[in-house]
Amino acid sequence: MTVDNSRVRRPGGRTRLVTERLRAAALEIVAENGIDGLQYEALASRAQVGRATVYRRWPNRDDLFRDVLAHFAETSVQIDDTGDIVRDLTAFLHSFAVAAVTPAGRAVLQILLRRDDGSDGLHRVGVELLDRRTGELQRRLDRATEAGQLPLAEAAFVNMMLIGPVQWFVLRRERTFLQD
Repeated sequence: MTVDNSRVRRPGGRTRLVTERLRAAALEIVAENGIDGLQYEALASRAQVGRATVYRRWPNRDDLFRDVLAHFAETSVQIDDTGDIVRDLTAFLHSFAVAAVTPAGRAVLQILLRRDDGSDGLHRVGVELLDRRTGELQRRLDRATEAGQLPLAEAAFVNMMLIGPVQWFVLRRERTFLQD
């Protein structure tokens, strides 16, 4: 029996590049027009693809936002495990702050901070992402506790205490507070 490799997806090729363009375009549109301003037709136009390409990847907006948020968080906000919890939490906070002051970061914050008004699933999507990232952070905190670097710590609390002030500053201030 032979295998037909012509239909195998190659996420490292054109598919990956198109997906990256779509993710970037989605964040640009949200940064410019808000969450409700993101329409698939405008997204396709901005990314220079057909509308069918967008619908094929993300049949609905929740799927689109889930993917865009997860990708942004995973590539922009590091949760390292160097063995030094102070270094890792400092890097985590710094990467969050750097990401948050960008237009894409502000767009992500708009999505994550959206209130649950029942009209769409974006609040749920944001909660899913935060839960997943909080789980990653909890595993890192648990390893630090096992290594004697920290007392028992709840990731949701640590995250809120570290990220909350940065979110407030980013959302309330116009000037950049970080230097590269």
